[in-house]
Amino acid sequence: MERGMSYNQNIASATDYGVVKVGSGISVTNGIISAGAAGSNNYGFINSSTPQSNPVANAINIVTFDTLGPSNGVNIGGGGNSIVVSNAGTYTQIFDLITTKTSGGTATLSIWLRKNGVDVVGSTQELQLTNVLSIVFLSGNFTLALAAGDNIQMCWSSPDITTGFSPIAAQVNPTRPTGYAAKVTVTRID
Repeated sequence: MERGMSYNQNIASATDYGVVKVGSGISVTNGIISAGAAGSNNYGFINSSTPQSNPVANAINIVTFDTLGPSNGVNIGGGGNSIVVSNAGTYTQIFDLITTKTSGGTATLSIWLRKNGVDVVGSTQELQLTNVLSIVFLSGNFTLALAAGDNIQMCWSSPDITTGFSPIAAQVNPTRPTGYAAKVTVTRID
């Protein structure tokens, strides 16, 4: 037996709120209700499968990216060393880095953001790496207001030239896929 639903009033329209108030993140087009601000579906999955080294102690390094995955309004810029947004809004950037260190002792690995070439105040995160470490997973999240065309860069530095980021090779027993040295997901949230 098939059942249907009927209402005495419109669920929503552009001129009459009906049961649902259109606006404040809710829109209606041809009777279909959508949540989320119009045009806010900007996102990008950016990654690097290339090892990244620290050739000079205490120098500023920029994380480089070589692959743009699924995206809409977010791109790789600056020869692979920046992420560029096409539309203004508030964005969240979630990052994962696979850090390595091939010498003994303790070293600090500092990571921070730059927006349009200027360091972002309050964005520094530090990790203490002790002894020889083949893999340490580092993850973090930043939220920034960006204008159309703004670019962001992930900067890093360490006094130990044996620190860096390294992709994970495919594995067997059981079979496992590769892992990126760096990956970033950027999503517009307003």
